[in-house]
Amino acid sequence: MLKLYGVLVRASLRASMQYKTDFLLSALSHGIIMVTDFVLLAAILLKFDDIVGWSLAEVGLLYGISTITMSLYRLLAPELHEFEKYMIQGEFDQLLIRPVSPLFLLLARKLDLGRIGGVVQGVLVLGYSFTHLGTSLKVVWELLLYLPITLLSGLLISFALSIVTATVGFWTERIRDFQSFTLYAPYNAANFPLSIYPDWLKGLFLSILPVGFMNYLPIATLLGKGGHPLTLFISPFFACVFLAGALGFWRFGLRHYHGTGS
Repeated sequence: MLKLYGVLVRASLRASMQYKTDFLLSALSHGIIMVTDFVLLAAILLKFDDIVGWSLAEVGLLYGISTITMSLYRLLAPELHEFEKYMIQGEFDQLLIRPVSPLFLLLARKLDLGRIGGVVQGVLVLGYSFTHLGTSLKVVWELLLYLPITLLSGLLISFALSIVTATVGFWTERIRDFQSFTLYAPYNAANFPLSIYPDWLKGLFLSILPVGFMNYLPIATLLGKGGHPLTLFISPFFACVFLAGALGFWRFGLRHYHGTGS
């Protein structure tokens, strides 16, 4: 299966790189849009010094992790993100007659290389944040060592949320409006400390839409802003469990899918 994925991904890369100018412009545009977002956030923080005890550099850690994970998800799974077109145009039925999992085909069909701009921008924000934290070298190293786990957890949560959203499409066909609730709004909220939100909303981001496990809980723990050391183990564990639940929901939806009739 991994060998087949590699073959399909290489084919997608060759097709994408035939239009190098389009790739460069797309990457640049995504990067500029996200840089603008962070500049606006920085302007607010510089005026008010901090947000509920979080400095600009500390919020930058949350922002950078959220940006990188969302950009990686959009890079690796653009067809899953655009699942609505498969429902409306009847293209999903074509995937069902293939000898491999339709979800696997969606993930291997295409890469959106333009999202590299978002990844680079997130890395730059993290670089700024790590050099302006104003904390001990020990804490900085702990954050750096834990960063790959945080990014992987965030990527798994992103895939899980997208899979759940796509599965809803088996019954509703259209999911774009639903994505605003399950992906865009949670990831925008994850750019800030969850402590600024009311308890009911904070609870939502730690349960049904668990973006808080991606960055806020582990980063707050490592920065000494609350949390239990076990959180550093719970976050990746929860990400794996959440993904397993999303895959189970996908299989359930697939069994109840009746096709488009086209």
